[in-house]
Amino acid sequence: MSVVVVGLNHRTVPLDLLERMTVNEARLPKALHDLCSRDEIGEAVLLSTCNRTEVYAVVERFHPAYQDIRNFLSDLAYLPPDAFSDHLYTHYDDEAVEHLFGVAAGLDSAVLGESEILGQVKGAWELAQSEQAAGPSLNMLFRHALEVGKRARTETGIARHITSVAQAAVAMATERLGTLAGTRILVLGAGDMGRGMVAALAEADAADPPELLVANRTWAKAEELAARVGGRAVHVDDVPSVLADVDVLLTSTGASSIMFEQADLAPGLERRSGRPLLIVDIAVPRDIDPSVGG
Repeated sequence: MSVVVVGLNHRTVPLDLLERMTVNEARLPKALHDLCSRDEIGEAVLLSTCNRTEVYAVVERFHPAYQDIRNFLSDLAYLPPDAFSDHLYTHYDDEAVEHLFGVAAGLDSAVLGESEILGQVKGAWELAQSEQAAGPSLNMLFRHALEVGKRARTETGIARHITSVAQAAVAMATERLGTLAGTRILVLGAGDMGRGMVAALAEADAADPPELLVANRTWAKAEELAARVGGRAVHVDDVPSVLADVDVLLTSTGASSIMFEQADLAPGLERRSGRPLLIVDIAVPRDIDPSVGG
């Protein structure tokens, strides 16, 4: 039996295709069961984040297992295999182990050394355990991967600078505007990324901090996160109108498809009377229709 990883990430595939291949949290248990029902798959962990979708599997025959995984990804994305096969990478045995260790350490992330990936690797493994998809081989592999990821951050300088996509989003907004002092910023999403962006914003421009608004599909979470930083909660339905009066929209909700189309936001954007609005959408799939920035 051998370990194989088959996947694609932000380096190998265009964003629109990566969005199609992403598996949201609600779909993961069923996807794992589907994957493990394939004849050639002995154990499996499915890692799907904003940067990657990867299958880690214990297999006996490499080529038939690769076909099983490719067909699984095809069913997952409702796409023919030819639409994404050229973007897939495959690692086997030692190379698969090395790849996972690099992922856990943040070496393969869009933001080098980013911290979220370690928790995402752990979460993918724990779900595979709870769904009885991971067995002795993958349990040992992922246990070591988490140890490597932790040591990389404590024993090297990889975590000294920006270490999260959320921090990078705030840094991008700061770079574009020159300063966030005195601005009004709407954060859409109160999950890990949303909380990370709010935390980074709370540390910015302490002398004249930005005014923070938080919107989330679950009102209680928006209220809790906004209260934590002295901000104001906003109902998701009010986002289009609120955009008339903010300077920046930072968004990452974890929704399975676009939340706001061009037509949804047009009335609020028209009320801006030509004032620029900076939108930083770090969600995959994207929350905001890309044509809004056109």
